[in-house]
Amino acid sequence: MSDRDRKPPFPRQGGKSSGKFAGKPRKFERPQPWRDREQGSDGPVILYGWHTVTLALGNPKRRIRKLYLTENAARRLADERIETKVTPEIVRPSQIDQRLGPDAVHQGLLAEADPLPSPDIDTLAAEGMILVLDQITDPHNVGAILRSAAAFDVKAIVTTARHSPEATGVLAKSASGALE
Repeated sequence: MSDRDRKPPFPRQGGKSSGKFAGKPRKFERPQPWRDREQGSDGPVILYGWHTVTLALGNPKRRIRKLYLTENAARRLADERIETKVTPEIVRPSQIDQRLGPDAVHQGLLAEADPLPSPDIDTLAAEGMILVLDQITDPHNVGAILRSAAAFDVKAIVTTARHSPEATGVLAKSASGALE
């Protein structure tokens, strides 16, 4: 049988399909490509990594709900005299890996926190540099931009409500504390 004689794995557009799902519209569960800024987040944001979590702990505007630490991370926090806002739960590194995935570099810290409040644009100070990001969807890129913005003393960053990553997880880790 040649490649031309084989049926494609999916029917071509406009073609007929047969089988169990023939003639039935397919329903795909896709996340909404936008967030309603007024609605807020459904739950806590997940923060992980040394700089991300320790700066969140030091931010008076950040409410930490839960804090998970490995024994080594708890010892390091104590050595550096970093106050925790909540009583931490001491866990094994594998428990944080289960929550984040094995590729996440969490350094023994994971925090569940409320999202930071987003100020209205008319409340921003008139002086200073404001950076506007339009549809930059990769959280690694946004995190790198936040680090650069902190270095250049940017006063505010404005993002689109649609087509921009949430300020949590990978973005916060990539920003290496600049999110706070």
